[in-house]
Amino acid sequence: MGIRGSRMVAPFLLAFSALAVHLLPFLLYGVQPLGYDTGFYRRYLIQPFVSIPNPVVPGLGADALLPRLVLDTLRILNLSPEVALYGSYILFFSLLPVLLYHWLKPHHGAHAALIAGLLLALSPVGYTAFWYMLYKNAFALCFIFLAFIAYERRLLWPLLALDVAIALSHKTSAIIYLATLCVLVLVDRTRWKEVALHVGIVALLVLLLASGGGSISPQTLGTSAVAVFLEWHEHIVLSAALIIAAAYAAAHWRTIPVPKTLLAFALASFAFPIFHLPFYQRIFVFTDIALIAFAAYGINLIVSKIGFDDETSYAPYGYFVLLCVIGGLHLGNLQSQVVQLQPLQSSERLAQIAAIGSLVPPEALLLTTNAEAPWYEGWTLSHIAAPGMLRDTHNFDTWVKFWESTSTPEQIAFLNTFPKPLYVSTLGDFTELVSGPPPCLTKVSPNLLRNDCR
Repeated sequence: MGIRGSRMVAPFLLAFSALAVHLLPFLLYGVQPLGYDTGFYRRYLIQPFVSIPNPVVPGLGADALLPRLVLDTLRILNLSPEVALYGSYILFFSLLPVLLYHWLKPHHGAHAALIAGLLLALSPVGYTAFWYMLYKNAFALCFIFLAFIAYERRLLWPLLALDVAIALSHKTSAIIYLATLCVLVLVDRTRWKEVALHVGIVALLVLLLASGGGSISPQTLGTSAVAVFLEWHEHIVLSAALIIAAAYAAAHWRTIPVPKTLLAFALASFAFPIFHLPFYQRIFVFTDIALIAFAAYGINLIVSKIGFDDETSYAPYGYFVLLCVIGGLHLGNLQSQVVQLQPLQSSERLAQIAAIGSLVPPEALLLTTNAEAPWYEGWTLSHIAAPGMLRDTHNFDTWVKFWESTSTPEQIAFLNTFPKPLYVSTLGDFTELVSGPPPCLTKVSPNLLRNDCR
């Protein structure tokens, strides 16, 4: 094998490993195995195609211009929504370990960079993010890794283009990237003017796009800004192996050739969950990467200690056991997540939702539960509302008052605050959504009611 061929082995191995892991849920659970945000992205692919970029939908707003353009392009190729969505999504997750390898290789060395890529491909936190359908995260992270590579190689013009690409891909990722640049101003004082230029470009674009909304309104719910993903204790459990390896690396911190971009990225990423900043739960996607980078160096050090030439020393056996513990914990947590994170809706239930959608007039509002909202959004063309989500404008206290009400006139008055025609649907018990329900809700089908209240 030539030099060029040997250089391709590591990237190919990393891409193949990530591909195999992220195909697992489809092989185990069928064609719709992923989690809560799936419906929001599928809605973009099934809505009428009228322009490029196509009109925004919840979850794919003005701040996600580039992901929308990619999905538009795939739609032009007449790919099915599933092939376009899942195919591109798996591709992004397969690229991430390869890009991480190229980012870390000049500093960590080829072996440690390869270990980092494998840890990311097999990451329990990364798999959890994949299951949640964090499409924009994966998309923007590819650009962030490329930006770090460009910065380390002093490629100014590509980096300026990547600044723009990150800002136009995902708001949260752009904020993390901006925070990283701000830390980098302090960490890399010799290039602070150059970094300040990138800070200004990204900050300006983020501010211009700040009006782009998400699918859930924390103000509407009357609660603090949170995101459904991981909490600290869950992250610690899933990252136990990485924490052990990173702790070993920390004990040898003087020998770690840390890229300035990695140091800045780690400080920026961990600041969000440490200080419980808004939506910090989903920032664990980024802290996982920083932790992996340090853990990889620790594992590489442990591997270098394993040599059984000296028969009088038991130290190599201890390092070997430590390596087995780290590997076992990491793979065990991954296996646990693969088993635990199963489809939220069966194919039969999704077919039911699609059939319900065919009974609802095009301009009607369809009210459903929070748990079912993304699936109604992605498998119908109706305008969807759920308590505190999408097209609902009521605060949480108003909903609680409605659920606790035993007065039919009060219930009718609440329902009539929604635009008409209003339909109510759930595959579960209607009383969980509409207490009562009032007799003026006409039954259209077993899972669909029409609001005929006056």
